[in-house]
Amino acid sequence: MPLKIYAGVWLLGIVAVFITYLTGNFTPPVAVFFGFLSFGAIFMGIMGVLPMTVSPHHTHHE
Repeated sequence: MPLKIYAGVWLLGIVAVFITYLTGNFTPPVAVFFGFLSFGAIFMGIMGVLPMTVSPHHTHHE
């Protein structure tokens, strides 16, 4: 996953948290909801990096 898309997901999430907080709607259930979204974003980042990490690296042997 391109880094710009992943950073954009986090930026949109942080902006949503600030807007929710500034409007006075940041209640404990909303905080739990944003926690689930944060977990999903972290998991999405892990899934984006994992294939490159576990795939065999091509090395040049003579």
